[in-house]
Amino acid sequence: MYTAIVVDDEIMVRTALERMVDWEEEHFDLRGSYANGKAALEACAGDPVDLVITDIKMPLCTGLELIDGLHAMGQQPMILVLSAFDDFPLVKEAFKKGAEDYLLKQDLTPEKLQEVLRTAKARFDAQGQDRPARAPAAAQAPSASQLLRDVILHEAAPAELPDLDKGCVVACFFVDELYREMNRLGSDIQKTLIDPLTQLVRQTPLIRPCDGFYSLDVSRHFLFYSLAPAKRSTESALAFFRMVKKAWKDYMNLSCTVGVSYMAPCGEPDGFYAALEQAEINTTLRYVLGPGGVYDNTYYGKFDPLSALKKGQSHLPLIRAAIESDFISARQEQQALSARLMEMPLEEARDYALFYLFNLYYEIGFLDLQIAYKLGLDHNLYDRIHALESPHDIVIYFVSMLYKIMEYFEVNYTRQTPDPLLRSRRYMDSYFMRSDLTLREVAEQSGYNEKYFCTLFKQRFGFSYSDYLTQVRISAAKTLLETTDLRIYAVADAVGYNTMEHFMRMFKRETGESPGGYRQAFLTKRQSS
Repeated sequence: MYTAIVVDDEIMVRTALERMVDWEEEHFDLRGSYANGKAALEACAGDPVDLVITDIKMPLCTGLELIDGLHAMGQQPMILVLSAFDDFPLVKEAFKKGAEDYLLKQDLTPEKLQEVLRTAKARFDAQGQDRPARAPAAAQAPSASQLLRDVILHEAAPAELPDLDKGCVVACFFVDELYREMNRLGSDIQKTLIDPLTQLVRQTPLIRPCDGFYSLDVSRHFLFYSLAPAKRSTESALAFFRMVKKAWKDYMNLSCTVGVSYMAPCGEPDGFYAALEQAEINTTLRYVLGPGGVYDNTYYGKFDPLSALKKGQSHLPLIRAAIESDFISARQEQQALSARLMEMPLEEARDYALFYLFNLYYEIGFLDLQIAYKLGLDHNLYDRIHALESPHDIVIYFVSMLYKIMEYFEVNYTRQTPDPLLRSRRYMDSYFMRSDLTLREVAEQSGYNEKYFCTLFKQRFGFSYSDYLTQVRISAAKTLLETTDLRIYAVADAVGYNTMEHFMRMFKRETGESPGGYRQAFLTKRQSS
């Protein structure tokens, strides 16, 4: 039999807790209930207890002061904190002082209290009868959470996870826009972030000792949900994950995207690593379908991230050029990609652009997990791209995302500040296909007014702004004429000309021949060579 006390200044709460369960049947001797921490300390001074269930906000002596007082007397009981929704800052402080868990007053039921007492009893049993002093952690059998950590870090074999042969569900919780919260969380992330998140998982009613939780880093957190207990299913796993996700939002104001994967019963133990990887990859569906979802393979009908990443290995040159801010290589690759997109039917162009952007987002995530949020990149690529009504619009959108990423890496991953005139020139390289591109817009990239910009541009590069824009557009048009079957009017539109007449005139001025004549000469030359 273990001993317990209840501490709360509300008599209704104390009475409810006293009568909510049969304490003796749960192997606990309820020694008393007290209206404040001072009375509880006096009772414990000569008679230590194993379990203390205490409110935080109380007169004379608060729950936090009670914890300090017990520790000052050399007592280390298990402490469960009673809290309301708005008490969580104080609950976090209680965690720092050694509280094991917390109970929401609003959610307290006989079943919940019974579950808490049984969990406490199981832990005491595992630690031995020398209560209230706690057995060293090394003397305890590894918990499912400890095993999950060791497996993730390859310090233990997956087969050591509880009843892995019965099947499991794995979830990766990716904290969206965590970078916005880092200032309020401070420097001790373990105490201000990871410990509270862990406690919230342990407080979830659906959790069992066979389930494990481990925070790989501040952004990624893994949950192992065993399918061994009776009545468990993939549906109950999803309900569990949604419950955890909601608790993190309610109490920590942290929004998450959850990636889920399943490991079937009797699977090979090492298949757990594949499930772990798939769960993490499924969080990247936040780029495609939006953050905040709980994504498993049922969403692959819209977009399959596993297949996209496999195919993406053969399309890395443009992505690498973007990350390295290699504007020359990026422009060459981008023009070739733009040409392919322009030739595709609309749906095919949408799929291809989506595939490419997903791989681009995925690759930049290796350098900074939160970068897509910091940059303000679209996190609903599927709807955004499917709202575009032509391959030309898709090219413009794709290039705008590419340019934004390259600018970020140039500024943040090199020590040199970009030359303002070179910045404007690169902006023209990226957005020349827009027929509404204006001198004012380009000049703004350098920080100069239009007149001064034109003067400096000519002095720096040896040609005028308008001549350079024409050269870029005609160069792109020549590439399209050489590599695609697009009609002349489509080529004109693709490189930023509103009218065929203007395009024909500028093309002849730059090349000495018409677009049609240029294409025919190129084809003749290629056939003869």
